[in-house]
Amino acid sequence: MDKRQRIDEEVKRHKHIIVCGDNINSLNIVRCLGEKGITPMAIIAGDDWLRKVAKSRYIGRVIYVRNYAEALTELLKYADTSCPPFVYSTDDTQLQLLDANYDLLKGKFFFFNAGEQGRLTRFLSKQEQNKLAEECGLRVPKYEEVARGELPRTLQYPVITKTYNSYSKGWKIDVTICYSPEELQEAYQHMVSERLLLQEYVEKVTEYDMQGICINGGESVYMPFETTFLRYTKDSFGGYMDFKPFKNKEIQDKLQRMFKAIGFSGCFEVEFLVDKNKELHFLEINLRFSAYNYGTNVGGFSLPYEWAKATLLGRIEIDKTTLRNDRYLYMNEMYDANFAKEVGYGKWIWQLLSADGYIYYNKKDIWPLLSRYIQKAQHKIKKMVRK
Repeated sequence: MDKRQRIDEEVKRHKHIIVCGDNINSLNIVRCLGEKGITPMAIIAGDDWLRKVAKSRYIGRVIYVRNYAEALTELLKYADTSCPPFVYSTDDTQLQLLDANYDLLKGKFFFFNAGEQGRLTRFLSKQEQNKLAEECGLRVPKYEEVARGELPRTLQYPVITKTYNSYSKGWKIDVTICYSPEELQEAYQHMVSERLLLQEYVEKVTEYDMQGICINGGESVYMPFETTFLRYTKDSFGGYMDFKPFKNKEIQDKLQRMFKAIGFSGCFEVEFLVDKNKELHFLEINLRFSAYNYGTNVGGFSLPYEWAKATLLGRIEIDKTTLRNDRYLYMNEMYDANFAKEVGYGKWIWQLLSADGYIYYNKKDIWPLLSRYIQKAQHKIKKMVRK
C-alpha cells in the first residue's frame, strides 16, 4: 500500500458527520465525500419535505431533529477521543453553536474552530471581519454600524445594508441598496435585524471568490481555484461561474494573515467585489462551506476530503496532477434560469449544456434532482384533490 492509499484509508476510518439544514450546500458536501468512497451521515435540523440529502446515493444514516440544539445532543452521541469524527459546517447558526461548545467538543471531534471557545463567533461579525481585512492590507468599502432606524453619520448614498453578523435571521432578507435617506427608512420597515452594517455601495463588474482549506490555526492555507461570476444581480451573486487556477500571491498572503489572526481551521469561502477599475474590495469570509462547494470538486479538489486529510497529516499535501489547470464553467442552473430571457433562451440552453458542472444536476447522483420534481408534482396534485 503506497502513501496515498494509506492516508486515504485513515481518512475513511473516521466517521464523517454533516450537521446541517436540508439544502443544496449539504447535499453537495455529501457528494464530495461520496465520490471519495466515504459514506457520511447527516444530522439535519428541520424537516424539509423535499428531503434532498436523504435522496443521495452516497448518504448513510440521516437523523432529523427540530433545531441545532437537538443536533448538538445527537452529535455528542458519536464523541470519540481515539478516532474523532469529522464534523462539517454548512451555515453560520450551526457554526456559532459548535463554537459556543468548543471546550465540550475539543478532542472528541474534528470541527471548524478558531482555537478557543467563542472566538469564531467574534469573526462572524461583518464589522470584525472588515477591521481585520483592513489591518491585513485589503481594500474594504467604507462602513458604519447602526441600530435599525438610524441614518449614516458619514457615508454618502447609495448605501447597501447588511446584517451585523452572519447568523442573524435577516442575513439574506435585510440586504438592500438605498439611494436616499427616505429609501433607507422605508427599507428599515421590512428588516428583522436590530443592528446592521451600512456600507458604501460600490458598483460591481463581477465578484471574485475563492474556496479553500485551513489547518493549524491558519498556519497552512490552500485555495485551488479562483471564481468570477459571468452573470449576477447588483445586490447579489450570480449562478454562472468561471473557475480558474488560483495564482494571486498577493491576495494569498493577505488572506493567510487574516486566517492566522483568527486562528481558523476548517473550510472557507472568501468574497471580493470587482469594480469598473478592476480593483478588489473585500466583502466577507464565510468560515464554512458555500453553496457552490461542489464547483471545486469538478476541478479535482474535494474540499471536505482534503481538509480531513490535511488535518490528520498536520500539513496540506496536494497532488496537483489531479487538478484541472484550465478554465471551466459551473452553473447554479435553477437560479441562473432567471437570466434565460435576458440572455436569450437558445444561448442560455447552449450554455447550460456546455457547462462542466452543476449545483443540482449530477449524473452520478441524479435522484435528488428527479425526486424534487416528482415530489413537487405530487404536492400540487394533492392540493388540487383537496380543493
